[in-house]
Amino acid sequence: MITDTSALNNFEGSQTNSLNSLSPYIGRLRSQCARHLISEYAVEGQRIYDPFCGSGTVLLEGWANGFNVIGNDLNKYAHLLSLGKTHPYPSENLALNSLNVYNEVVTERLNEVKLPQIPEWVEEFYHPETLKEILVWVSILSKNNEWFLLSCLMGILHHQRPGFLSYPASHGTPYLRKSKYPQEIYPEMYEYRDVFSRLSAKVKRSYKNIPSLDYSLDREVYCSDAVDIDLKYKRIATIITSPPYMKALTYGRDNRLRLWFLGVNNWKDLDKKISPSKNNFISMMSTCVNKWSSFQKKGDKCIIVIGDVTIEYQQRPIELADLILQMAEKKYNLYDKYYDPIPSSKKQIKANTSIKRETIIVLERR
Repeated sequence: MITDTSALNNFEGSQTNSLNSLSPYIGRLRSQCARHLISEYAVEGQRIYDPFCGSGTVLLEGWANGFNVIGNDLNKYAHLLSLGKTHPYPSENLALNSLNVYNEVVTERLNEVKLPQIPEWVEEFYHPETLKEILVWVSILSKNNEWFLLSCLMGILHHQRPGFLSYPASHGTPYLRKSKYPQEIYPEMYEYRDVFSRLSAKVKRSYKNIPSLDYSLDREVYCSDAVDIDLKYKRIATIITSPPYMKALTYGRDNRLRLWFLGVNNWKDLDKKISPSKNNFISMMSTCVNKWSSFQKKGDKCIIVIGDVTIEYQQRPIELADLILQMAEKKYNLYDKYYDPIPSSKKQIKANTSIKRETIIVLERR
């Protein structure tokens, strides 16, 4: 039974993958952690499944390490990022060539496009001409299933840096920073910003450090409820996932601007589904653990990464990880359990101090 993270820390200096930085995502699993779990527990020649794949870290690390991968997430933005990370162009040149072709289409469309009604809170982030360009780019890339290029566009939607598209704003979550950067002092930060040059630069950054990737491997990503998803496989030997828990993070609110561009107009309704309450979380996890066990054979591993949270359950306090162990005990044995501290520098929301470490439980199918 491992109780520290020395094994995880050994991966801190190992090769990074620039595809992991396509676009921000709160609460994402550290790539070093995902890489260690895959190296330690994944069954060679068998698929890896992440039913709450978020921004696709497990999928990308699994693919980079030679595995067929399956992912799922109900959040449309997470679904896009997972597709983008697992379906990049084979080379930077191919990506840029496609971008040039699309730029010609965008240029033709700009003079004839009729913009939809845009909420005032969205308009506040952009110069009108920049916003028009973004909308046309999103429309064209979406229609052509250009997941990688669209993910890159989501990654430059807002920030105060020159390479991004918005008025001065935070990067991870969309908040304007006009008080810190008033227009009368920083007029250049409120000027028109063309999309094409910035998107091209983002694509180049995304190819800065990419390992060799096998494009013949399967990379499936679904956008469904993890409870209801119907997978076609008889066996999934390795499950690695970090489920959303107890409204600790609000994935809809904190990605609301990117979600709006992807067609999700009501982030509050999304948060109700993907940031579950205590009772909904318990019900969801109980159903999921039972479902996952049906895909696994004796000795297969199910690894769950969960925040170090204690709740009241049946009139007594219990850690979420221990509650999940109770749910799984009829189907699984506990193989490993250890903790991974969350460095403050890695937190997307710096003020969030409620979760200081994550618990990793490794279950083995009976």
